[in-house]
Amino acid sequence: MEAAFASTGSGLRCSPNPMRKQQHERRSAWVGFVSQPRPRAVRCRRPPHLDARAYAAVGAGAKGGEARGVGVERKRLVVFVSGGGSNFRAIHDAALGGDVNGVVVALVTDKPGCGGAEHARGNGIPVVVFPKSKSAPEGVSTDELLNGLRELRVDFILLAGYLKLIPVELVQAYPKSILNIHPSLLPAFGGKGYYGLKVHKAVIASGARYSGPTVHFVDEHYDTGRTLAQRVVPVQANDSPEQLATRVLHEEHQVYVEAVTALCEDRIVWREDGIPLIRS
Repeated sequence: MEAAFASTGSGLRCSPNPMRKQQHERRSAWVGFVSQPRPRAVRCRRPPHLDARAYAAVGAGAKGGEARGVGVERKRLVVFVSGGGSNFRAIHDAALGGDVNGVVVALVTDKPGCGGAEHARGNGIPVVVFPKSKSAPEGVSTDELLNGLRELRVDFILLAGYLKLIPVELVQAYPKSILNIHPSLLPAFGGKGYYGLKVHKAVIASGARYSGPTVHFVDEHYDTGRTLAQRVVPVQANDSPEQLATRVLHEEHQVYVEAVTALCEDRIVWREDGIPLIRS
């Protein structure tokens, strides 16, 4: 299911979704927010998967009916992806299993055909295309996205391989509430242009003995927000970028889930100098 946010309102409506040429054989529907109920009801076919509310109920019912963080309300999460979304899948699985005290209420992507978006659709999670562009005319604007996130009562935003710079308006609307995962020990090998195998190639070329993932809060720039958590991965003498990437990715899944777990349980505290720490 593709999801599009109208600028205002609280109702839901379904309408035909413009399809790409390569998707003519598929059928999908837009879900948007409208200010007033329509006089005529429109019947929509939903895929036979959990919607956000059902997904929340399953997550809440896992492990004896309670997620970790007893007494803490389940947080509402939105994940941003541009690729396969393995970190999104790890978080999603942890939420379903009750390890993360949250529920993924939507997925945002700039590439509607990516693996992360397909996984979301297959699990009944609405997919929002952002930003609007020539290659993705179905995308929403920053204002529409912000209004939609407010309608969904989103608590936290998680970037999981999303390659676009987050708009300043979004950072300002969600202070200390947006996390990102980067495949190097920041501040080394971060910034614009450092993503995917490019990071690991640069690490090996530099002669660095260690690498590893960094979970950090998001500010107005690439990879410059405050570090929350890191994992150290030794660089082997004969490593290829692909080999190093595989080992770093394994640690990414673990450290990101642990950081999101702490976030959803309100266990992140801020030192007076602005450094975030995870309270055990």
